[in-house]
Amino acid sequence: MSKRVAVVTGSNKGIGLEVVRALCRQFDGDVYLTSRDVERGQQALHKLQQEQLKPLYHQLDITDRESIGKLRTFMTQEYGGVDVLINNAGIAFKMADTTPFGIQAKVTMATNFYGTRDVSAELLPIVKPQGTAYNTLWKCRLHLQNNLSLSTNRAIISDQLDPHPVLLIQ
Repeated sequence: MSKRVAVVTGSNKGIGLEVVRALCRQFDGDVYLTSRDVERGQQALHKLQQEQLKPLYHQLDITDRESIGKLRTFMTQEYGGVDVLINNAGIAFKMADTTPFGIQAKVTMATNFYGTRDVSAELLPIVKPQGTAYNTLWKCRLHLQNNLSLSTNRAIISDQLDPHPVLLIQ
């Protein structure tokens, strides 16, 4: 039987880092911290290691399908899939950011909606039969598409991910 594994996307800071910290203390298996930026990911990894925790690291940019594919291949080859997938990666511009709103909107949608969708499409099929997937900011991301109702967005996402039903806890 292969070792159990948990993957937390966007986990070099904030909620994701705290989830990795908690999983390292409670989960019976390997816990992967992921980040778009390798240096920031390594810094977060080192911080947790100083607390005597033993997370592992894998680079993941959810806006890059090649990066997502590399994570999928690694998890499949090393673990036969994923036991726990926590989709946490996302982006939020600061209120004082001077980036034009149109660019902020484009980057935010590319990351928070399409990136999460692409990670889900690639990784949900390798969640093991007794595994679990969580999308920590799913409702917030769906709000970005204010022209569609929440139920319409769920139907779209569900249709895009079918035929790979996995429990999505929100």
